Amino acid sequence: MLTQQENLSKFPMKKKYCSIDQNKLKILCDHLCDNVCDLLDHFELEYKQNQKFISMSCPIHGGDNMSAINLYYVGDSYRGNWKCRTHQCEKYFQSSIIGFVRGILSKKKYDWSQEGDQIVTFSETLQFVKDFTNLDPSKIRISTKDKEKHDFINSLSILTTAPKILTNNHLVRNDVRKLLRIPSEYFASRGFSPEILNKYDVGDCLNAHKEMSKRAVVPIYDIDYKYMIGCTGRSIYLKCNKCKCYHETSSACPDNEKKWLFPKWKHSKGFSAENSLYNFWFAKEQIQKSRTAILVESPGNVWKLEDCGIHNSLGMFGSNLNNKQKMLLDISGAMTLIIITDSDEAGESARQQIENKCKKTYNIKHIRVSKNDIAELNTEEIEKEILEKII
Repeated sequence: MLTQQENLSKFPMKKKYCSIDQNKLKILCDHLCDNVCDLLDHFELEYKQNQKFISMSCPIHGGDNMSAINLYYVGDSYRGNWKCRTHQCEKYFQSSIIGFVRGILSKKKYDWSQEGDQIVTFSETLQFVKDFTNLDPSKIRISTKDKEKHDFINSLSILTTAPKILTNNHLVRNDVRKLLRIPSEYFASRGFSPEILNKYDVGDCLNAHKEMSKRAVVPIYDIDYKYMIGCTGRSIYLKCNKCKCYHETSSACPDNEKKWLFPKWKHSKGFSAENSLYNFWFAKEQIQKSRTAILVESPGNVWKLEDCGIHNSLGMFGSNLNNKQKMLLDISGAMTLIIITDSDEAGESARQQIENKCKKTYNIKHIRVSKNDIAELNTEEIEKEILEKII
């Protein structure tokens, strides 16, 4: 078997590339995702393959937590998004699969471990990708007709995704509420009001036989507020200091190969967060009236704003606005977009990504709050820092 250095030398990084079209980058990302197991095997990585994502320990900063990274290699728009849940390595290398490769190459070539360490150039990364996929970006040709067809397919998928999901999941709101203890004691202990948790059907799942057992469950409904299209659940347990997983303190730490089963957050099987904007079902009417949408990172941010009488916020389920979410935003009727991301480096990076994606479509405003997260603000702070600025 070849060593990691010999493996790396099979794909020399020598030729420099200039800027590359985003559509060509997407083609390269798709090819990497089509051959993701070969890619990970090339780097001799241990991983767990699931239906739509791969979980593993982070090969960029190191560590042995097998649930540290989720790499989403399946999707309809931009495949290959990844997230390091322990050290947020994606903010240093971008959250595309090409950024993932760049991080690994930087680890191998320069022993990268933290911000400020030397990283390989984007040109070197593209050279590796070119050699691995046997595709030359300079020779990829994308016609206007192909681009329009791709955009049309993406737009059409937004309109057809919900009915496909609903065919397999007929849970209406009353059925959802019967499965949960509402309001969630976990989120109530975090300072969220019982009234808001009840409005959004947020409750704890105590049934040991259910997928979301021992989690505080956040249902996500379709845009017409008829069916639950999925849910996300936060473990009701704190992070274990020994294994960094989220499990009962009285239970033994899981083996490395099972750590991925105990993440902080977990989406329900079949739910694609990239197809949804949280609270669209409630917010759409207020967005149409005000012509303004407020974009935030999480359901908890939405609840805090809703509790203070701000009814036009949408949650991205993270710090990245992807193409399908942008399409949902485009059909909302908004003309002004207010961005409120976390007040840290990652939040600033998220704001820039959203602005770059939306600046040609919307009048954009940005509000920076005094604390790291909107959910940390009290009512008085939200009124002063947010409400007074959007009235």
